[in-house]
Amino acid sequence: MSWLLAGSIPLIVGLFWPIYSLNPDSSSYILRPPVFAAAMLLALLWSHALITAAEVRMSAYMVTMCVTLLIPSMASTNPSRALTDLVKLTMLCIVALAVSRALRDPVTAKVFALALIGISILCAFFILVSYVQYKGVVLPTYKSAREFKGMAVKHAIPLNAVAFTSVFSYIMGMCVLRANFLLGSLGFFLLVVTTVFTGSRAPVGVLVLAVFVLLLMNAWRGRKLWVRAIGYAMAVAIFAALFLVLFRVPFKRMTEITEGRWDLWSVAVAKFTESPLIGYGFESWRDDLVSRLPGEYQLTSNIASNIAGGYHNEYLTMLAEQGLIGSIPVIAFFMFLLSLCWKLAFRQWHTWHRGQWALFGCLFLMVRGNVEMPGLFGYGQEPSDFLAWLFVALTLSRFSIEEDWLRDNALVPVPRRAGRLRPVNQWAKNCTSSSQTFPATAPTENSSLPS
Repeated sequence: MSWLLAGSIPLIVGLFWPIYSLNPDSSSYILRPPVFAAAMLLALLWSHALITAAEVRMSAYMVTMCVTLLIPSMASTNPSRALTDLVKLTMLCIVALAVSRALRDPVTAKVFALALIGISILCAFFILVSYVQYKGVVLPTYKSAREFKGMAVKHAIPLNAVAFTSVFSYIMGMCVLRANFLLGSLGFFLLVVTTVFTGSRAPVGVLVLAVFVLLLMNAWRGRKLWVRAIGYAMAVAIFAALFLVLFRVPFKRMTEITEGRWDLWSVAVAKFTESPLIGYGFESWRDDLVSRLPGEYQLTSNIASNIAGGYHNEYLTMLAEQGLIGSIPVIAFFMFLLSLCWKLAFRQWHTWHRGQWALFGCLFLMVRGNVEMPGLFGYGQEPSDFLAWLFVALTLSRFSIEEDWLRDNALVPVPRRAGRLRPVNQWAKNCTSSSQTFPATAPTENSSLPS
């Protein structure tokens, strides 16, 4: 029953876009209730499982974030709208905690991962079918792909969001499944479909930048001094180049480079400076965004009806809508999630064997937040939002699994920087009062502790 419910959640999320293309008005109602219901059933099934320290810490961050966001929501330009979005965010937090408990089971986690791979294929297939429907059986060129993108927008098919659903679902699945040639070939196929056939530079740009940041992080952790020096030097050079671009490139040129997003970002910055403490509340961009834009562009005609909406930047939207009071706990939650993924990538584990997939997924999610709104701090109404919080659940479950393993084997981590584990059963207590010493390495999964 657990694996069936867990596998149904990604499939429900994946079916959103085909349904949305047929009936945009009812798609959100079709998505949210069944996902929440499945998560609550999972919570009921796994209510007997011990609560882990990782779950307690994650819950504390979530509660702090949601409670603090009450302040800008109550003081917003439209409190009822803001409180509705806050309720959606709270529901996503509950879904993440409920699903994470079920994903501690290996069979449930594997079915969940296979379902994620399935929706990645489904979304790629949806892009291909839509392309053939509107452009025919012709080889894609940049011109034909851009024409297809325009047609897709008119028919309620946001290609960037569909492409993200496909790629990010694959990344999440690889956090559980063992890599092989078939999955590697599938990843390459998804990359080609979501870039070549969508006519958008954003998906490939986000992917390349996430990979680059991942390589930088690995350089910072390098054993050789010259590798670390190159990593830090490149980070400084990137920040310097970004500073020069922001202050030296003309406004209109930045608008062209960012495909109109620069204008939206400028409005977000202006609104944050006007109300830096409490902002204007969730979805306050609907009140005056178009009227504040410095010019009328093709992008603005679709802003009001675009499901992503906002300023196409998760962080600037956060500042403009929640101010510093609401943004600080949200950023703290983001950093906590990044720290969890960092630990999965670079620390030694008994139960985590998927390398740096989780860190790559987190970086991909956060880099995308610079060019799109839906995600960890979206409005809880499309697959990007749900997938982001399911990723939180997946990451949290990996820590709970490790904690369960340590508890079952009577082990706890040695404090700070020590790369080993020590036993804390009665045998270990006896060792502390004798001449015996702890083993240099922890017992393997198949070994048993001395009695």
